[in-house]
Amino acid sequence: MEVHHHPHTTRKKWTHYFWDFLMLFLAVTLGFFVENQREHVVERERATQYAKALVRDLEKDTIEIRDVMRENRIILACFDSARSIIHRGIKNYMAPGAFYYYTNVVASAPSVSWNDATIIQITQSGNLRYFTNPELVNKISYYFSQISYVKLLNANDRGVRDRSMEIRSRVLNNYEYGRFSTYSTDDWLHLPDTLMNKLFPVQTNDANLLNEFANSFENRRRVLDLVMKRVYPMAIKDAGELISSLKEEYHLK
Repeated sequence: MEVHHHPHTTRKKWTHYFWDFLMLFLAVTLGFFVENQREHVVERERATQYAKALVRDLEKDTIEIRDVMRENRIILACFDSARSIIHRGIKNYMAPGAFYYYTNVVASAPSVSWNDATIIQITQSGNLRYFTNPELVNKISYYFSQISYVKLLNANDRGVRDRSMEIRSRVLNNYEYGRFSTYSTDDWLHLPDTLMNKLFPVQTNDANLLNEFANSFENRRRVLDLVMKRVYPMAIKDAGELISSLKEEYHLK
C-alpha cells in the first residue's frame, strides 16, 4: 500500500506580505498624487487662460467707459445750452438752429458695451473655482455685479430719455429737425455758425410745455451725474485693480 506524502509548502513570512502591501499602497498613492498634480496643472493653466482673456476684456472696458464718459460730458453741456435757450424764451414760433442741434444731441443715451463674455462664462459655468485666490475671486465677483448695476442705470437713463423725446416731438418741427438729425455728438463744436444762429420754426411757444421739456433734462442729469461722478470712475478703478491682481497672480505681462 502506497503512502502519499502531501507536498510541504513553506509559509511566507509576515514581512513578505507587509512589503507587498506597502508596494501596492505606494503605487496607488503615487498614482493618486500624480493624477492630482496633473489636474492641478491643468486647472492652473485654465485659470491662466481665463486671466489673460479677462485682462483683455477689462482693458477694452476701460476704453469703452471713457468713451461713454466723453459723450456724456457733451450731452450734459447740451442740456445747459438747450435750457438756456428755453429760459431766454422762444418767440413767434422761431428758435435758433442751435436749439435743434442741442436737442438732437441729448436724444443720445450712450451706454457701456461691456466685453463681458469671459466673465459671464466664468461666473455662470462654475469655472470661477479655477481661481484659488479668495481675494481675487471676490474682486471678479464684485466687478461682475458692477456690470449689472451699470446696465440697470443705463436702462434707466434710456427710459428718462424716451420720456424727454416724447415732449420734444411736441416742440420741434419734424421737417426742420431733419436738418440736424444727421449730426453726431462729436460734431457739436464744428457746426457752422450760420446753421446754429439761423432761426427755424418750432411747433409751440407754450411756456409750460417748454419748461417741462427743460425739466426733463434735469431728470436725466441726476442719472448722468451719478454715473459720471461715482459709478464710471469707480468701475475704471476696479478694472485697473483687477487687471493688476490678475497679472500679479498669473505672472502676465
